[in-house]
Amino acid sequence: MTACVNKKSKRVAAVVTASLVGALSIGAPAVALATTDASIDMLAVDWTSGAKLTKATDGKGNVLSGDLSKQAFVEGSGKYLVPAEAANDFATTDLTDAKVEYFKTNGDKIADPDTYFAQKGHVSWFEVRVTLDGKTASFKFKVVSENALEGAKVKGQLVYTGKDQTGDIKFVDSEGYDLVMDGVSKSFTTATGGTADLSQAGSYIATLTKDGKSYNVPFTIETLDLSEASIVVKDKKGAFASTDDLLKAIEINGATLPNATADLVVTKVTNPSGAAAINGGAGEYTVEFADKIPADQTYGTNVTGSATVKFSILNNVVADENTGSFKYGSKKDVTELTFALVDGESFDASKLALVGSDDVVYSGDAVEVTYYDTVNKKVVDASALANAGKYTATFRIKPVQDFATGAWTGGTKSININIQGAEVQSNEGLAFYFDGELSGDSKSVTYDGTDQLKRLSVVIKQDGKTYEEGKDYTLEVTKSDKKTVTEAVDHDTYTVTVKPLTFKLDGDKDFTLTIDKAKIATATDGLKDFLYNGSETSYVNDAVAYTGEDVATPAVQYPVLNADGTVKKEDGKVVYAELASDMYNVVSVKNSDGKAVKAAKEAGTYTVKIALTDKTSKNYELKDAEFTFMVQKYKPFLDVESPAWYASPLETAKMNNYVNGVGNTGLFSPNADITRADAVCVLYNMAGGKLNADGEFGFTEDTGYVTGFSDVDGHAYFAKALAWAKAAGVANGSNGQFRPYDKITREEFASLLANFAKVKGDYVAVDADAVLGSATDYTAWAKANVAWAKANGIMGNNGSAIDGTGNITRAQVAAMAVNYQPEKL
Repeated sequence: MTACVNKKSKRVAAVVTASLVGALSIGAPAVALATTDASIDMLAVDWTSGAKLTKATDGKGNVLSGDLSKQAFVEGSGKYLVPAEAANDFATTDLTDAKVEYFKTNGDKIADPDTYFAQKGHVSWFEVRVTLDGKTASFKFKVVSENALEGAKVKGQLVYTGKDQTGDIKFVDSEGYDLVMDGVSKSFTTATGGTADLSQAGSYIATLTKDGKSYNVPFTIETLDLSEASIVVKDKKGAFASTDDLLKAIEINGATLPNATADLVVTKVTNPSGAAAINGGAGEYTVEFADKIPADQTYGTNVTGSATVKFSILNNVVADENTGSFKYGSKKDVTELTFALVDGESFDASKLALVGSDDVVYSGDAVEVTYYDTVNKKVVDASALANAGKYTATFRIKPVQDFATGAWTGGTKSININIQGAEVQSNEGLAFYFDGELSGDSKSVTYDGTDQLKRLSVVIKQDGKTYEEGKDYTLEVTKSDKKTVTEAVDHDTYTVTVKPLTFKLDGDKDFTLTIDKAKIATATDGLKDFLYNGSETSYVNDAVAYTGEDVATPAVQYPVLNADGTVKKEDGKVVYAELASDMYNVVSVKNSDGKAVKAAKEAGTYTVKIALTDKTSKNYELKDAEFTFMVQKYKPFLDVESPAWYASPLETAKMNNYVNGVGNTGLFSPNADITRADAVCVLYNMAGGKLNADGEFGFTEDTGYVTGFSDVDGHAYFAKALAWAKAAGVANGSNGQFRPYDKITREEFASLLANFAKVKGDYVAVDADAVLGSATDYTAWAKANVAWAKANGIMGNNGSAIDGTGNITRAQVAAMAVNYQPEKL
C-alpha cells in the first residue's frame, strides 16, 4: 500500500515511509532477521497521542503566541484558551471543526464559556477537552487574579536598537505564563525614578496599575554588543559621500540605527586601491568601526565593541530589495520559507540560492550567507536552523569584475525563514495512516471497486529510529473468515497485522479496515420515476411515448451521492446515474391496477420492481427497489399524436416554447419543410427570447429591426429573431443576404445549432473522421458541425444516413432542438 499524503488535508501525516507493496510481504520467513531484545509499546497512535497545542486563540479572535502550554488569562477578561491545532510525533491536526468543551477542576462542565470567563471570581485551573474522530485530548490553562501582576516579569531580552521599545515590551507572570493586559495601565521610569527614555540602553522599572493597585517590574535594555551582532552593508551603485553616510547605511541585527552617527565611529577604511578614502571608486571596501565614546566617558552608553564589514561599490546591481529572487530546490520566486519540524521537514542550506536579475543562479562559493536569529538577536550558523525559531538569511553575491570593461557586478538580498517547533513527544510507537491522515487503529470506507489497502500505510518509530517494512517487520492481511489476502476490494472486515522481525511488541498491533456496502438510492431519494406533467409553470417529461407496440422498460437511474452520503444536486435538482443492466434483474412490472404484465404497451402508469444480482448484492445495498414510469399518448397539436416518433420531442419543444403551431389552427405540419427564417425563430426561442448578443442592432418605426441582411424586411415576423442571431454570431448568411424564405437543410440547421452552442460556451469540437466514418452524405463545409451534432446525439440517432443536404422537416427541427437542449434556459 502506498501512502497518499495530502498537504491540503485538515489532518496531515507527518512522516509516511512504509508501504504495503504487492503481496504485502506475506510469506516472508519469520526468521529472516533475528529478533532483538528491543521492545516497543505498540498501541496504535491517533491524533491525541502525546499531542501538544501548536495554535490557539483567546476566545475573542486573537491568536495566542509563545508557549501554549503556559497560558494565563486575567479574571473577568472574557478570554480563555481555544485550541486551533495540535501536533504529535506523527501528525499535525486541525481542530477547527472539533467539539470543544470546558470543565472546572471539580469536573463540572462550563455551559457558556464566553459568559463564565467574562465574570470575576473564577481564579483557578481549567480544562478544555477537544473531541475529533471519536478521540478526546485535554489541555489546561489558568485564570489568574488581578494580583497576578505581582511578580510579573518582562518577557524575553531587550537590546538597544536606537528606537523607542515601549510597544515591544510584553509581560509574563512568575511562572512564565503570558499575561493578558486588559485594563492594565503601564508607565515607565529609570531605575532611580527618573524620566524613562526606552530608546536608550539602561535599567528601568515598569509600573503596572489595575484597579488602583500598582506593581513594579524591573527590566533592562541591554547595550548593543557589536561583536555579537549581525552587521551588513549592502553592496550598492555609487560611492558613499562620507563616513556618516556609510554609518547610516549599516544594518545591525536587520535594521539601521536611527542615531548611527552618534553611536558609531569609523576607525579604518580600506578601498579597492588600498587607500583610506571612502569614495575610491568601484570595487570592494573593508571598513572597521566601533562604538563612539562620548567625550566625558571612557566607554559607550548604548553600543560597545567593534566590528569589521566588507561591501562593494558596484557598476551593476543584480539583487536588492526589488531585484532578484530566491529559489529553494525546485521552487522558484520564494519570498519566505516555513518548515514544520513536527512534520519531518527541515531546512537544507544547500537548496537555497539567489537568482539575480541577470538570470544567473548564485549559491555556494559565489555568495556569502549570514544567518541571523531574530528572536535571540544574534548571528548563528546554518546548523542553528535545525531548531525552532525565526531567522533571516542574507545573501551577498561576491562581487565579480568584468576583465574587459572593469565593471563590478553583485548585490545583496534577504529572506525570512520560519522553523516551527517539534517539541512534542508521543507515548506510542506505531501509527497507521489512511489517505495520509493519522487513523488510530480502525477505518470504515465505502466500496468503490478499488483496492482500499493502497490507501493504508504504516510508520513505526522508537527512540528516534524509524523501522523499515521487509527489513524490521512484515504485514499480514486477513478477512473475517481468517483467510489471508493481498488486497481489500469487496465488502468485508479486514485485519492488518504487524509481524515484527527485529524487535518485540508490547500491546495491540492490528488495524481494522471495514469496507461497507455502497448504497444505491436512499430512503428519501430513491430510484428515478419517469413521469409526465405539463403546465404553464412547471414541466416534467420523462415519460415514454406510446407507440402501439410493447415499450422497453426505462433504464434504472439512481441518485448520485456526495462523499458525505448526501444526495448530489445541481440547480436544486437531483443528479442521477444509470445503473448498469448487468447489476440487477427486473422482478416484476405492474400496471396501475396492480396486475403484473409481461410488457408495457397501453398508455398508463407502470411500477417496476428490481433486485440486485447475487454478485452485485455482495457489495451494494439497494435502499429503494421500485420506480414508476408512464406510457404517454402525446398530442401536442391536432395533427400530431402518438405513436408518431416525433410526438414526444414535439411535446417537449412545445412546452419549452421552442415551437408554435401554424397560425391559430392548432396544427403543426410536422412533415413539412421549414424555412431558414422559422429555423432561426426556434433558436431565438431556445435562447429565451432575449436580445442577449454581443453585437449591436437597433429598431425604428420606419425600418424595423436592423438585421444586417439586405433581403430581410425589418418589420417581418422573424426580423427580431434574425437580428439577434446575426448579432450573436448564430446566423451569418452569404454575400450580405440570408434567403429567409428558402428551405433549410439538415446540415444547415446542425450548423446553426453548433453556432448557438458556441454562443452558450458549451461547444466542444470532435474528431469528425472518427465520428462520421465512411458517411459522405454531407457538404464539406458542414463536416465539423455535422460530426459534432452526431457525436452529441443531436442528429443521426436512428442509425440511418446523415442526409445532410436534404431539407429538414419541422418535426426534425423540434427533435434536434430538444436533443441539444432538453430543458429551457
